[in-house]
Order: sequence, then C-alpha cells, then structure tokens
Amino acid sequence: MRRIIRPFATLLLPILAMAACERTKSANPLSPSIAGPIAGVEISAPQPVQPSAGSQVASDTQPISLVVQNATTTGVRPLTYVFEIASDSGFASKVFSQTGVTPGTNGQTSVRLPQNLSAERTYYWRSKADDGANASGFSAPTDFRVYTPVIIQAPAPIGPGDGVTTATAKPTLEVSNASVAGPAGPLSYLFEVATDGAMANKVVSVEVGQQNGRTSYSVPSDLNPSTRYFWRVRAFDAGHVGPYSTVRSFVTPAVVVVVPPPPPGGGGGGPQAGDQIDLSQSTIVLGPANIGSWPATSTISSATAQTGGLCINHSKLGQWPRTIFFDDPNTLLEGNQWVFAFINGRWYGGAADWYRPGQACKDVNAQSIGGDAFYSPSQEPLHSWVPRPGEQIGVMSTTPARAYPAMKTVDERTNIVLIRWGG
Repeated sequence: MRRIIRPFATLLLPILAMAACERTKSANPLSPSIAGPIAGVEISAPQPVQPSAGSQVASDTQPISLVVQNATTTGVRPLTYVFEIASDSGFASKVFSQTGVTPGTNGQTSVRLPQNLSAERTYYWRSKADDGANASGFSAPTDFRVYTPVIIQAPAPIGPGDGVTTATAKPTLEVSNASVAGPAGPLSYLFEVATDGAMANKVVSVEVGQQNGRTSYSVPSDLNPSTRYFWRVRAFDAGHVGPYSTVRSFVTPAVVVVVPPPPPGGGGGGPQAGDQIDLSQSTIVLGPANIGSWPATSTISSATAQTGGLCINHSKLGQWPRTIFFDDPNTLLEGNQWVFAFINGRWYGGAADWYRPGQACKDVNAQSIGGDAFYSPSQEPLHSWVPRPGEQIGVMSTTPARAYPAMKTVDERTNIVLIRWGG
C-alpha cells in the first residue's frame, strides 16, 4: 500500500488562513459580524425621562411614549436601544419589549407603545443601549401608574326658570344631577346665590349631598322682596371639582301693597279682615256673585302675577277638600285662582284658572290672564282686559267656584290682596 506523506507546511495553510480572517474581523470594529465585546468600550445606561418615577398617566392620553436621555459610548459603533415594560419591578412579567430602537437626533430617544395599557395598575419600565458588540446595563426600574380620570360635568338648572318671579321669597333651586365619567366618589353640590351676575356678592353658599336624579336646595330665610338674584351650582367629590352650571336669575315677589278701599260696587257680603278690596263693592263676571260673603279661612302669604306665572301661596294650600274635574276621576281639583281689575273706576273680578291640590302657580301672560280665563264676550270687561306692566290687580284663591255649584265642596276663600302686574 502506498502512503502519501504531505508536507507539514501544507497542513498549516488552512489554520493560518483562519487566523488571518479573525485578525481581519478584529481590525474592523464597525463590521456587522464582529464577534464578542470589544475591549475598552464603555457604554453608559440611558437615563429615563418620561414617564418619570411616580408619574400618574391618564388612560385617555394613551398610548404612551417612553423617552430616555441618550447613552454615551467610548466606542465607534452606532447604538440602538432596548425598551421594556413590566407589571413588576423584577421584570418577570413583561407587557412590552422592543429592541433595535434608533436613537433620536435631539439627544433623546423615544418609542411609542403600539396599544394602550390597562388602567388602575402600576407599571415599571427600563432601557439599555447596545452597539451589537457591547451593551450598557439597564437603567433603574421607573414606576408609573395608569389611571382612569374622573370627569364631572356641570349640572343642568331646572328651576326657577331664568328671569321668572318666584312664588315665594324662599325659592327652591333645583338641578339635574351632573354626569360623571370615571371612578368618582360620592357627589355633593355647591349652591350659590348672589346679587350680581358675576357671582361676587354671594348671599347663599351651601353644600348639599346628591339626591336621586335631581338635587335641590330651598333657601331657608326670606330674600329681599322685588330683587333680582343670580344662582349657579357645581358638583364635586373628595378629589375632583366639576365646572359651574350656567348662571340663571330669578326675581323675588313684591311685598303686598295695602291701598285704600275701592269705589262702591256689588259683590255680596262685607269686607273681611285682611281684604284689600271690598268684594261687596265689586262686580263678579264669573263665579258666585256672593263670593264676598264666603268666610276667609286662609291667608295669602305671597303672590305674584306676570308673564310666566300667576302664583298665590296661602295658609290652606293643599288642605281644602278635593273634587273631580267635571266627570274625570283621574283629575282632582282643589279650587280656583281669582283676579280683579280696576276698569273705568270699578273693580271687576272672577274665577280664573282651576288648580290641582297643592298647586300655587298657573302659566299666564298679559293676554291670557284676561282673554283665556274670561273667554266669553259676556264676561266683559275682563274678556278684553290686558294688564299693563306695573298695573295694580287683585288676587285671591277659593274652593271650586268657576262652575259653582257643579263642583262645590265647601264655600271658603282666602283674603284678597293687591299686587302689581310684573310684565
């Protein structure tokens, strides 16, 4: 058998070639295929910028961006960045990780998450720099919390209607409850009343707990008569305050004015205590002609008449016997409002609108207070009567009297008082 013996130098050629190749790689630090760390290269850890430690991130501002101050390197290889987010500080439960992030040109590098993080949770994030051969350590874990923001809307005013004259000097202010988004706590409402539209001169400022569907507050003491007041409301919980509602105004009723008795007439009976018109000297165009002889068992506490409402509050409001409205058992009545006008030197009056049990106000205007209530030409001069702003008129309430005696209960009335038509 023939043996071929190759020279030793021939065997060394591949080994020498490999060594030469390795020397070529090491000599080019920018080579993409460089093997292992390059000696002497130091890369600093990037510094977290945003979100900072302990930050609170609103869920409606997502997805968030992670921002670092760029790392420094003593090497010549370009850096890229690694970003990680986890639900624990040890990064055992990662929820986001991205490598190969190109550095920014303004000294900072950022990455925007592709989707939102779950709210009401705390997260930790970190970053490191890498040049493909060498890498920095991770930055210290930085915590932040994603929360659902609480948004409290302004409540909507219900009453009193804007600009109306209230039936009483102790009005009730009412709003629809505020709409709320997010995990708000129990709500309260701040009611404010002032004498100016800028709400600088407040006469009422009180907090009220939220009620079911609507929240209201009744002013406990009489406000000044014949005065325009402005009011607004806002809702709040222990940590959040909503915006104010729109500012609305109302006018308190005037003080009842006492005037001398009117000229003679013929309405039956004689004047009773508290009457400011002698009904026996008045002409009744609708209702019992002897209304003046009905006992005045109730006393008017306040009364207003203007476009938007004729309101009569009295001591037996809601207490008089009830009856059905003609033959409708579903509609109950308590009585009638009465109005009186001084026309051509004489007082004319009659039973105007019906009112339900406990009802004090009826919707009227200058045209309807006469023409609608006294719809027949036979009920002149009230049929054509249109009160002028500031005109003095008489008002009272009675048990059912408009269709007397078809719906008669008891024959009782309030005293009759004089007020001004408010316009």
